[in-house]
Formats: sequence, C-alpha cells, structure tokens
Amino acid sequence: MDKASVSGVLLGLVGIIGGLLLEGGKISQILQPTAAMIVFGGTLGAVLIQFPLPVVTGALRRLAGIFFEPGATLESAMELLVTLANLARRYGIGSLDAELGTIQDPFMKEVLMLAVDGTEPQELRKIVELELDN
Repeated sequence: MDKASVSGVLLGLVGIIGGLLLEGGKISQILQPTAAMIVFGGTLGAVLIQFPLPVVTGALRRLAGIFFEPGATLESAMELLVTLANLARRYGIGSLDAELGTIQDPFMKEVLMLAVDGTEPQELRKIVELELDN
C-alpha cells in the first residue's frame, strides 16, 4: 500500500472537514446525495466529453495502482538487467534476441530490440532518454 497516497487522501479529508467545522458548518452539509450527484456526475460527464471511452475505462482500471504498489519491483528489474548483461557479455548482443519473448516490460523490450538490431550505443542512449522524457 502506498503510504503517500493514503496520507494525501486523509490530509485532504481532514482539511475539508476541518475547514467546514472552523466555519461553524455541520458534516451533514457535505454529505448530501444531491450535491454528490451534481459534482460526481458533472465531473464524469466532462471527462467523457474530453476523452474516448477506452481511455476512461483504462484509467478507472488503473485507479487501484494509485494506492497499491505495482507488481514489478526494482529488485526484479535489476536482476533481469544483470542476467541480460551477463548473457550479452558471454554470447554477444545477438543472444538477447532469444530472450525478447520472455520480457513483459514494453520499454525494456523496445530497448533490447534496438540493441539487438545493432543501434549504436550513443544513438540508443538518445532514443532511451527521449522515450523517458516523453
């Protein structure tokens, strides 16, 4: 569970409720179904106008990723890189072509394909940096 995201949600709620109570309001004032329908319905309508449906549904599916850490860890990526580096050192960069089918990360797969295809190291570095920036 991502502690920063949970803390952010809690801090936001404390700020809203605290500000309401400081002004003499009651919590029941912000828990109105009509107001919730206006805010959430209007927001959803505006989002659907702005973005195509597949983009919206994809974003909703990935919403849990805000609060839960992704399955791939830094350690597993490092292990994969070390393994691939050892293979390339022992058998040459062309030997990595056989490993492309096992790689799940699209970024890593693209970089390896470029390396196997013989892209110059300086050019490969420029491409990777540009991709990361984008």
